[in-house]
Amino acid sequence: MNASPFATQFLNHLISSETSSRFSFSDYFLHVYDQSYDFCDTLPCLLSCGTALVTSPFSYEAAGLDAFCLLYTKKGAGRLLYEEKLLSPPLENFEELLPGTLAFIDCRKMHKLVCLRNIWEYTICFVTTPISAYFHQKLEASGSCVFHLDKDTEAFSAWEHFLKIKEADEMHCLMRSRELFIFYTQLCLSNALQQTGSYHVPSYIAEMKECFDRAYQEQYSLDDLARRYQVNKFTLGRQFAKYYIDTPLQYLNKVRIEKAKELLLHTNEKIGAIGQAVGIDNTNHFIRLFKEKTGVSPSVYRRETPVL
Repeated sequence: MNASPFATQFLNHLISSETSSRFSFSDYFLHVYDQSYDFCDTLPCLLSCGTALVTSPFSYEAAGLDAFCLLYTKKGAGRLLYEEKLLSPPLENFEELLPGTLAFIDCRKMHKLVCLRNIWEYTICFVTTPISAYFHQKLEASGSCVFHLDKDTEAFSAWEHFLKIKEADEMHCLMRSRELFIFYTQLCLSNALQQTGSYHVPSYIAEMKECFDRAYQEQYSLDDLARRYQVNKFTLGRQFAKYYIDTPLQYLNKVRIEKAKELLLHTNEKIGAIGQAVGIDNTNHFIRLFKEKTGVSPSVYRRETPVL
C-alpha cells in the first residue's frame, strides 16, 4: 500500500469492505500527486488515480472523505448507492455502472460501490473538493451523476486528455488541472444538451424524443419520421444527435434496452416476449443488441443481477 497521506485518509474513512484475493486498495493509488502547490487551493486537482479489476463479491462503503471520485467503467458492471439509499433502498434507488459510464461521486457523503457481475474493471480518480463541488452540484440537479461517455464526444476526448498526463512536477500538475476543468465543462455542456428544453431544442426534435420515451414499442424508420416531420432524414438525424448525442434510432434502442432490463428483473416473461414488448420482434437481434449495450446477454443479466 502506498503510504501517501491521501491513501491513509481514504482507508480511515472506510466503513466496511469486502474484497477478493485478486484486488487490493493499493490499486487505487498507482499514481499519487503532490497538493502543496499554490493553485491546489482553488483549482480542481488530482489526488490519486488507478485502474481496478475486481471480482464478485466486492464492495466497500465510505463516508466523510474530503474528495470527489470520478469512476469510469471499462468492463463488467457495478452499482452505486448513496446515503439514504443504503438504509432501505427501493428498486429504483441505485445507479448501475455499465461499460462507458462515468460516475461523479461526492465522497463526503455515505456511499457504497458493489461489483454486480463476475468481473468489473474501472478507472478511478480522486480529485480535490474546490471547483469539483460546484460542477457536481450543477450536474446533480439534472437528476443523476452517472453519465454515458460516448467515445466520439468532446467530453470523452477531454477525459482521455486528462488521464494522459502522468508526470508529477508542478507544470504537469497545472496542465492536469486545466484538462480536468475542461472535462467538467464539456460534461456539463453534454448533459445540458440532453435535457429537453435546454439550448432551445426544436419542437419537432423534442416531440420525437418524447415519442420514443413513451411509445418505444412502436416501429419506426428514419423515412417514416422524415415524412412525419417534413424534414430531410439526414438533417433529422444530425439535428437529433446535436441535442441528444445519439441518432434517433440509437436513442430509441437505448430506451428499449432500459425497459427490457426492468422486465428481465421484475417479470418471468421469456426473452423473446420481452424483446417484442419493447419493440424488437426478432429475438436474435434483441439478444445481440442487449449484449452490445450491456456487455452480457439478457439471460445472464437476469441471472446475475441482484434485485435489491
